[in-house]
Amino acid sequence: MSQFQTVIQAFSVPASLGFIDKQIPYFRKRGVEMQIICSSGADLTAFAEKYGVAYEVVPFIRSITPLNDLYCLWRSYRLFKKKKPVIVHGNTPKAGLLSMLAAFLAGVPIRIYEIHGFPFESRRGFSRWLLMTMERIACQAATQILLVSSSLRNQAVKLNITDAAKLTVPHHGSCNGVDAIDRYNPARLDGQKVARLKETLNLNGPVIGFVGRLTRDKGILELAKAWKMIRDDFPELLLLIVGPSELVTAAEKEIIDELLQHPRVRWIGFVADIEYYYALLDFILLPTYREGLGNVLLEAGAMEVPAIASRVTGTVDALIEGKTGLFCEPYSAESLAGQIRNYLNNPELVREHGRNSRERVLRDFAPIDVWNAKYKIYKQAFQSVGIALDDSAKHSVEA
Repeated sequence: MSQFQTVIQAFSVPASLGFIDKQIPYFRKRGVEMQIICSSGADLTAFAEKYGVAYEVVPFIRSITPLNDLYCLWRSYRLFKKKKPVIVHGNTPKAGLLSMLAAFLAGVPIRIYEIHGFPFESRRGFSRWLLMTMERIACQAATQILLVSSSLRNQAVKLNITDAAKLTVPHHGSCNGVDAIDRYNPARLDGQKVARLKETLNLNGPVIGFVGRLTRDKGILELAKAWKMIRDDFPELLLLIVGPSELVTAAEKEIIDELLQHPRVRWIGFVADIEYYYALLDFILLPTYREGLGNVLLEAGAMEVPAIASRVTGTVDALIEGKTGLFCEPYSAESLAGQIRNYLNNPELVREHGRNSRERVLRDFAPIDVWNAKYKIYKQAFQSVGIALDDSAKHSVEA
């Protein structure tokens, strides 16, 4: 009879469960059973039903909420004392911090903190200091730290976030790889659906795009300014924006409202079938202030859509300059506008970079390679406490 070993994965919000999508059957086949702790939401119950995983609701809130954070710390501690896991794997800043502290207090022997990005990079003053301190505490409580890109690791070392010996970038980076075979594959799309989307959105010219949350950190204000700089010079150009608005201040909203109301801008909120929207683009824009890796760039690249992105942490791992995309300077609408002009005036270069992008994603970011690297980390962690994984057993769920 095969013996499963449990890993408890912690996430702040259900939307982040995509970080481990499709991993459950892979690890189950190799003797590892995942359990989830996360704040409540329809995505959590849907994920649990889809993969048959157990979960517990811990009401994490992304923002700093001292009383609620203390409750979540206590609740996580009680869960870990009850379940006695060998490994707790914390993801995202808030759940990562609280799960690492709770696991440390509960005596969990293996505490893995996976860093998907550093929010403090785009902050200043006290806010930056506080967020950096929280990262340092989470890393101190962890026994091992995974990072989704090499540039993120370099930042952790440069800023003395933690001991470099604790840090590992699995494979070439990424938390889950990019499915360039079945999902992000131009050859697998329904051509009629793509044509219908073009007609519905009235996309009759070259289309550039932005995919992500409409926030200051993603460079949406620089995008709005760059659009004003180039739109009159390219009268057929269209801008497609996909993602929810999370802007806070009235000044920011005013700038973005002007952008979204332009007759050649199309704005769509969250979509589940994002691959079809990548297929509508000539190239994608990400003038972000910081990233963990820049998954949007890799997903678009798998769809043969090259990118223009800020030269910041995370994007420098996702793009190869002059081969799979172009870099602009962060915080600079002028630099972004200049690179957009370069691409619009060189359509063959855009196509060449698109082909290169897909080849690179297929080569370096296949999900199975990322999963294999993480499985090796788990296996070594279990072995360090005298547990051998039953990875040769014929479990009922195939990877």
